[in-house]
Amino acid sequence: MIMLLAAAALFGVGAMRWQRPLVMALPFLATLNGLSVSLGGVSVRLDQLVACALLVPLTASTLIGRRTFRSDRTMWYLLAILAVNVLATVVNSPSRSYSLSQCANVASVWIIYIILHNLLETREDLNAFFHGMLWAAGAASVLAIGAYTLAIAGVSIGGAEVSSSAALQFTAAYGAYGTMVEPNILGGFAAAYLVACVALLVDRADLRNVEGSVRTSRWVLGLCAIVLVFSFTRGAWLGAIASMGCLVLMRWRGLAERIRVRHIVVPLVWAAVVAGALIAAQGDAGTLFRFKATNIVNVGTQTGFTRLVQYALALQQWIEHPVLGWGTFTFAPLAAQGADFQQFANWRNLWIGNYLLLALHDTGVVGLGLWVAMLWGLFVRSASVVRRLRVVDAEMARHTLALTLAFVTLLVTFLFTSGFSLGYSWVLLGLLGAHHRFAKSEEVVAASHGDAVVAEPETAPL
Repeated sequence: MIMLLAAAALFGVGAMRWQRPLVMALPFLATLNGLSVSLGGVSVRLDQLVACALLVPLTASTLIGRRTFRSDRTMWYLLAILAVNVLATVVNSPSRSYSLSQCANVASVWIIYIILHNLLETREDLNAFFHGMLWAAGAASVLAIGAYTLAIAGVSIGGAEVSSSAALQFTAAYGAYGTMVEPNILGGFAAAYLVACVALLVDRADLRNVEGSVRTSRWVLGLCAIVLVFSFTRGAWLGAIASMGCLVLMRWRGLAERIRVRHIVVPLVWAAVVAGALIAAQGDAGTLFRFKATNIVNVGTQTGFTRLVQYALALQQWIEHPVLGWGTFTFAPLAAQGADFQQFANWRNLWIGNYLLLALHDTGVVGLGLWVAMLWGLFVRSASVVRRLRVVDAEMARHTLALTLAFVTLLVTFLFTSGFSLGYSWVLLGLLGAHHRFAKSEEVVAASHGDAVVAEPETAPL
């Protein structure tokens, strides 16, 4: 505890001195969620550490009156969800100390949303952070592709699982994961940014005023497409397909007129070539890829059946506490039936991957209702922003649409492997919330349109 407090104080002082560089570093730090540092026997990820440190200058400047703390409905929902987690843990958890530590763990990640909502203060900050996210996605993709390529060549440096047991017997998640936790997490990450880049490239006229945007988006699109193949993650594939379908439905009238086909098709051809090579390849990778490609929605496979068994057990446990749930991350201790679950070799695999079922199990119908209300509110506000700013501030509308579709991708992907306990999802959501705040700002309206714009109902469709 003394070491943690000392580290927090040290990072807090540093955050006051280098506030903006640390904020801008969050997208890159969030891609390092497979790496952690040990402080006082506790493993902490760098994005968590920096986010907590940035609370110091935010709190200090608020207390002395130099800034006004900005909140929105998403923050209040997060606070309510955290309160329900703590209450359910105190009342029902079979492993109270572990569950309370996990409450602190997820809270330290959710802080990222608060930080970005408050410390992205200018339009320049917003645009710089957005393009920083694209660079971070590209860098993470390069590392993952390199790790997988070297592993296939027999040079293992970490960042990829290519063993025969993983490919044929599903003893571990097969594929590239780079600096992230596992291939499923990397796959969801890559799918989200692939869809975001496609959305950015749809309206090519809007990109003329941003130097290098087309080139950056094309490169990130191509790299993420290749990573999506190398992740061997069906959930991420489904997430990308669903979001691309949403984009086509919303923009189908202008697709043929405004898109330079090569901006999108050429990067995707990279992935098609890689996928074709894997389909034709002999060996473990080819066998697994063909199996997953032909069983993309088949729940009767070994991994699908395992998930169904876990979900059935989770629902059976939830019935005992339907209103409030069992408490944060209690599936593993309940499945262990009183034994010390942390002594098992693969106890970390005893978890609920579906974020909706996880919310229901841990916080009951109360917590699940709060989650659904929060997510729906984000969509409604995004719809309003895109519709109102499509003409008066095309760049912000385009960025908001890209972030929203990336968020849709994550929601589909997280039905199979949730990443809401990791920082990269909250980096995306935090930037989306900052766009919502900026869209309502009188400064933005005046700068983009020259006079006031009457806010329309938030239920306006995209």
